[in-house]
Amino acid sequence: MNPRYHILKLLILIIIQECSSNSAGFYGTCNTSFSCGTISGFQYPFRRHQDPTYCGYPGFELNCDHQNPAIIKIMNITYKVLGIDPTAQILKIVREDMINSMCPQELVNTTIDPKLFDYTKSYMNISILFGCPLSFNFMGIGSIFCANDELNPVFLVPGIQGPGNCETSVVIPFPVEFLKSDVLGRVFQKGFDVIWKVEGSGCRECIQSGGQCIYDDNTVLTMCACPESPFLADSCSTVNKTDVNASPFVSTSTSSGMQLYTFVTLNDSFDLHAMFYMSFCMWYLVFLATYGKRISESLNYYIMIIRAIGKRTG
Repeated sequence: MNPRYHILKLLILIIIQECSSNSAGFYGTCNTSFSCGTISGFQYPFRRHQDPTYCGYPGFELNCDHQNPAIIKIMNITYKVLGIDPTAQILKIVREDMINSMCPQELVNTTIDPKLFDYTKSYMNISILFGCPLSFNFMGIGSIFCANDELNPVFLVPGIQGPGNCETSVVIPFPVEFLKSDVLGRVFQKGFDVIWKVEGSGCRECIQSGGQCIYDDNTVLTMCACPESPFLADSCSTVNKTDVNASPFVSTSTSSGMQLYTFVTLNDSFDLHAMFYMSFCMWYLVFLATYGKRISESLNYYIMIIRAIGKRTG
C-alpha cells in the first residue's frame, strides 16, 4: 500500500482527537473552590494568578497561596482581602498601604471598577485632607494624625471633596456607623465591603449540575464546563446525551472524521488530492471553532467542502 495512505490515516486520527478533546480540556483544570491563607470559599469569578485565565472572570485575579492572604488589584490599587461571603457576593478588602497605617501612604483616591464592583449601602465616601493651613476652618467628621507626621493633623470631611486650601485630598470609603467614633483612624485599617456584580446564579446552577464555571474569551460570557459532551453549555444538567445535535462541533467533526478514516482504510484508490484537501478542511474547522468563529459557520463551510468533493469524485 502507498505509504502516503498511512500518513493520511495518522493525520485523520489526530484531527479526530483534536475535535473531541478541544473543549473537553476545560473541565477539571479549574478549582471549584479554593483557599488563600486562612480564608476559604473563593470560587468563580475569582481565580488564582497561577490558574489558567479562563478559570476566572477578567478583573478577579488573586495573588495568593496557602500561606499568604489574598491580594487583588482593582483600578491599579492593591488591596488585601480580609474576608469573603460567596452567597451575598461580598468581598471585604483594605488598601495595602493602610494595613499598618491610619493614613494612606499613596495619596491617590480609592476607586473600584464600577463595571465589576459596587460599595455596600453601609459605606460612604469621605475625603482626607492633607497639608491644611493652621487657619483651616474645619467643619467635618474629625481629624487624625498620621504615623509619619504626628504634629500636623489630617482632616476627614464627608463626600468627595477637592483639596481646597489644603495640599491634597484622598477619597476613602468609610462605614457610616463609625462616623462619630473616637478612633477614626483605626476604622480605615478594618477595610470596607464591596459587592461584585458578576452574576452568580448561573454559576451556582452549573456547579450543582456537576460542572465548573469558566470564562469564554470568544463569547465574552461565563460558560459551564462539563465532564461529558457537550463540554461547554449553560448547565451540565441540560445535557441530553442522546441528542445528536447537543454538541454539533464535537459530534459532527468526530463522527465525520471516523467515517473518513474508515473510508480511507477501505478505499485505497480514492483520490489522494481530494482526501488531503478534505483533511485540511477538517483542520480548518478546528481552527475556526478554536479561535472564535461561530460553530455554525464552521460546519456550513465544512459541509460545503464535502459537497464539492462529492461532486468531483462522483
